[in-house]
Order: sequence, then C-alpha cells, then structure tokens
Amino acid sequence: MNKTTINDVAKYANTTRSTVSRVLNNSPLVNPRTREKVLEAIDVLRYTPNKTARSLKSGKSHVLGLVYSQQQISEVLMNPGVPGMIKSISERAQSEGYNILLITSAGVDYKSYDDLIMKHSVDGFIVSGAMIHDSLHEVLDKAKIPYVYNMKYSESKDDCYVTFDDVEGGYLAAKYLLDLGHRDIKLIVGDVKGTVLSFNHSRIAGFKKALQEYEIPFVDSMVLRTPGDMDSSYHFIASLFARERPTALLLSNEVTSTAALNALIDKGFSIPDDVSLVAFGYPDFFRYTRPSLTTVGLDIVWQGNHLVDMLLQRINDPGSTPAAMIKKPELVVRESTKKAP
Repeated sequence: MNKTTINDVAKYANTTRSTVSRVLNNSPLVNPRTREKVLEAIDVLRYTPNKTARSLKSGKSHVLGLVYSQQQISEVLMNPGVPGMIKSISERAQSEGYNILLITSAGVDYKSYDDLIMKHSVDGFIVSGAMIHDSLHEVLDKAKIPYVYNMKYSESKDDCYVTFDDVEGGYLAAKYLLDLGHRDIKLIVGDVKGTVLSFNHSRIAGFKKALQEYEIPFVDSMVLRTPGDMDSSYHFIASLFARERPTALLLSNEVTSTAALNALIDKGFSIPDDVSLVAFGYPDFFRYTRPSLTTVGLDIVWQGNHLVDMLLQRINDPGSTPAAMIKKPELVVRESTKKAP
C-alpha cells in the first residue's frame, strides 16, 4: 500500500498543497471551513506528516534535549521532584510542537554530544544539575546551539536560567524555626564529589542571615554535608543523632529529607516532639509523608514551563539573551515542626 501524501490530502479536501501545509502548521490564514475539510481529509486518509522533510525545510528538528548530569542520574530514578519536572517540561514542549530527548551525562567529557550536535538532532538544550565550571556551555557556544539552565552556575552576566531565590528559601526556613524557639539547628546539604552546588551555598547564606537577625553567631558545625543518595543520607542522619541531639534539621532535597525521616523514626525519635524537620523541594510530595513535612516549596511546574519558553525564545531569536527568572519560594507549614522542646 502506498503511503498517503500531502497531495492526496489536498485532492481529497479539494484544496491546495500549501493550504494543507498551513493547516499542519496552525496558520491563522486558513478559512475555518477549509481547515475543517483538511482535518477531515487527514483523519479519513490517516495522513502522517513527514517530520524529516519538514525538519529539513525548516532547519529544525523540533526536539529539545533535557540533560541530567552525573550527580543527578540516581535522582532521575529516586527523586520525586525530577519526574515532576520532566512531566512539566514535556507537556510544555509538546504544546509548542516539540518533543523531549532525555540525556544523562556520565561525566564532564561532552564528546558524546558531538553526534547530536553535528547532526542537529536537537534544537537546544535544557541543562539540569551541571557542575560549577562545567564545560558543556563551551561546547554548545562553539556549535551555536541554544541552551538554558535550571539554576545559576557561574558569574556570567549572560547566563540564561530559571530558578528559585534560594537565599530567601534558606532565610524563610531558618527564621521560622528560630521563631519557634529552636537554637540547635543543623542545615544538611548535599555533597557532590566534594562540591556544594550553588543553590545550597545560597541557602547557607539565607540561614546565616536569619541567625544574624537573632544575634546568634554562626559556626561551621551548623552546616553538615552528606552524599545525596538515600542510603548514605540515612546512615549519616542515624550517625549524627547517635552522638548529638539537634532540635531541628533543615534538609536540602527530597531524597535527604525522606532518608532523615526514615532514619529518625527507625531510631525511635518522635517528629516533631523530639526534632523538627523542614524540607526543601517539591511540596506535593511531602504532603504524603507521615508526618507530612513542612516544606520550602519549589514550584517545578512554573520552572519547567519557563525553561521551555526561554529556550524557545533563544531558538527562535538566536541573538537574544533572555533575562534570568528567579521565583521566591513559599514556606508550607505542615506536621513536622513545632516549638522547641
């Protein structure tokens, strides 16, 4: 059986090939009655547009690359915020006529990207979790391929990223606990190959700001670093409470927060009677923990939508440098916090 062509659709709808093309591209220049006839023809003939031909004509693949770096590969499977982010990005991209190609980087050697770049398999990249001084942006700049980040990774003034005000987040969380009378507070942050990512540096700055308002001196032991995987975080928290008893913890992500909750309950601690917990991350997930966790909530739907919009702006206007977008987080108070014992 011969494959149905755009000419077959035009003949069936009694119109021209160019009119069918306009309908396929959602052009507003098509008469509604004609559009209806073309759509009926497409349905009856089961016509599928030749995406390869359309890509060659437009110079675009209509595919966006979503990059998760090495330290986040495990999070793609374990962190509940990551599937939510992928869903948000995918839905927004599809609404704009694009598909998503998920890419996991096994390191900072980006030779594996050469094939994608040289064949123009993707029109641009959304980069999540790159390390400070990561070289990916140099590869993409050289290839003149647009990209955006999910946070600020350098001091470059022309970085394009969509993120959250993590200084404000650290401040909100710490001030809330201080208002409840807590003074022995630990901020637990992820350690990625000996490096603290930029958003955690910002949360530490917010934590220090709140302490300063209460005239409480900051000491280095208030901030503790743990590998971000579930097993390491679980044993880290269990070990911490075997030697000391802080009255409150600030926990930097969904995985560490879940691990801390499980470790403390397993060791016989009552939350929040013995220790209060405040998590950073996807607020909808923490609604379903027991107890539900007070959260510095990050609106990943907002972030995912705007990452796609910003990247498409760079794709459609190669000379543009959209301004960074930074949203203030919201403190969602739930069952895991109370006044200091």
